[in-house]
Amino acid sequence: YMELRRRNPAPYAAFLHFAGGGPAVCCSSPERFLRVGRDGSVEAKPIKGTAPRAPDAAEDARLRRALEASEKDRAENLMITDLLRNDLGRVCAPGSVSVPGLMRIESFATVHQMVSTVRGRLAAGTSAVDAVRAAFPPGSMTGAPKERTVELLRGLEQGPRGVYP
Repeated sequence: YMELRRRNPAPYAAFLHFAGGGPAVCCSSPERFLRVGRDGSVEAKPIKGTAPRAPDAAEDARLRRALEASEKDRAENLMITDLLRNDLGRVCAPGSVSVPGLMRIESFATVHQMVSTVRGRLAAGTSAVDAVRAAFPPGSMTGAPKERTVELLRGLEQGPRGVYP
C-alpha cells in the first residue's frame, strides 16, 4: 500500500484489511465518488478526461490545454455530470442540486483530470445510504445509461467482478 501511495499519491486512498484472514484491498484514486456531510450536504466529483503529466513544464502545460479543449472528453464529462445531477436529484431536496464546478482541470502527481463538482442537500427523511444507492454504481465507471450497462455486463461476465486483483 505504501508503494502504491508513493507511486500514485492521489487524494482518495484506502487500505482495508479484513479480520479472519480475508483479503486486503488497497486503492488510490483522484476521484471522489460521493461525500455526505452530517449536515446533509452531498458532493460528487466525477472525472472524465485524463492526460499524462510531462516532466517538461511547457509540454505539461500543452497536455493540460489539450485535455481542456478535447471535445470528446468534454462531452463525456458533461454526460456523467448530468447523470450525477439526476442521481442526486432523486434523493436531494428539490432545487438544491447544483454544479458549482464544470469541466475544471485538476492536476495530480501523474495525471491531469477533467473534474466536475455536483452538490446537493439531502431531502428530509433521506439518509447517506439512500444517496449512495442512488449514485451507485458510479456513472464515471459504467457510462450512461448505467443501469442498462450493468445489466449487459451481468449477462456477459461469469460472475460479479469484485475487487480488481
